[in-house]
Amino acid sequence: MAADRFGGVYFYDIDGTLRTTVDTRGDPDDGIEAFSEIHDVALSGKGEYVAVISSRGLFYYTGAGRKVWAREDSLAGGTAVAVSGTGNEIAAASDANIRLLNRTGATLWVQRCPRPVTALAIAQDGSRIVFGLQDNTLTCLDRKGGEVWTFAADGWIRGVAVSQNGSRVLAGSMDGRAYLFDGAGRLLETYTLGDWVNHVALTADGTAGVAASLHEVIGISAVAATPSPTAITTTLSAATPSLTATTSSAGTPITTPENATSPPTEEGGDPPFLVLGLFACSVTVGAGFFYLRRREAPLAMDEESLPIVDEEVPADLPPAAVEVPLNPWHISLDEGRTREAARLLSREMTTLIQSRTGSRIVTAADALAACPGEREALARFFTDADRLAYGHGDPAREDIEALEVAYLRLVEEIRSR
Repeated sequence: MAADRFGGVYFYDIDGTLRTTVDTRGDPDDGIEAFSEIHDVALSGKGEYVAVISSRGLFYYTGAGRKVWAREDSLAGGTAVAVSGTGNEIAAASDANIRLLNRTGATLWVQRCPRPVTALAIAQDGSRIVFGLQDNTLTCLDRKGGEVWTFAADGWIRGVAVSQNGSRVLAGSMDGRAYLFDGAGRLLETYTLGDWVNHVALTADGTAGVAASLHEVIGISAVAATPSPTAITTTLSAATPSLTATTSSAGTPITTPENATSPPTEEGGDPPFLVLGLFACSVTVGAGFFYLRRREAPLAMDEESLPIVDEEVPADLPPAAVEVPLNPWHISLDEGRTREAARLLSREMTTLIQSRTGSRIVTAADALAACPGEREALARFFTDADRLAYGHGDPAREDIEALEVAYLRLVEEIRSR
């Protein structure tokens, strides 16, 4: 399956044939409330069930795309979702809490969180729920919502994985490290990478795993009591741009190559295939900001630099002659130049941040550094703008309108600082 950031979910057969499409957006008459920005998707062990969490709430489908239920009120603003192997337990996260639901959609318990959730995972047997917060903590709960253990890293937790029975947990952090724990929360090993550790994965039995940053993927052996990194290390070539701006792992779209095949795997997993998958994910994320690094944003003009025009306006000028110009992207959008509209929205955001913070903004990383409070939302905005402006095919009008919604929300937040 695959999902876009604008409300669409796509279900495919094993041979890659599109089976059905569902739309998580609401009634168009509801205006901005109908917008649905998908943040995360998760599948049960054999794909019988699919959970989708978006800005509108949590949606649960069968593997064939039939809606089982939806929670659009209590779970609006969700950030991450995870499903157990049987599909009987669904863990959902938002800015305010973690909650566990059963297959019928009933809420079993709610755990309040002091900071937004940045990563989420559930054991295949449903016995452990592990999540990271923006306060750098990693917490493990049991199936009843009781705290089992907690750990404090030196940066936000960007990704987390747990073995089938919860006996191993692997977490990646913005401090550039991956941490391996046993089921009791004892730190078994720390692995240092050169950048934010955005993605981690473990085999079902927890004996092997991988951790990936934008530029590096390492294999991990967890067989011994004190595991150490294996020699499986992949570094991206020099042709791949070096970037520091990333998007949240919860918001990464899922894509399926047309010629993808699914070779049989042995019990316990195969680390090389995990390495290949996360390597491809790192390349995708890195390429998303290629043009943003290559393109230098225009400098903002302050009011003192504008030319002074000393002209008198005729007193008898009728009010109808004074026109308020449209936003520049509206003109491009009305004329069908949707790529240009996406570029203009990105440029306007860069100019706004530069004028409000006084920082020189050349890359997306500069913009994120200038607005740490809006870092995650800005990363998603620039990723979407870059994809619409430079991706294959002209974007649809509704895609630009969705980007404009994200732009206006960020403008309000940045100006209210």
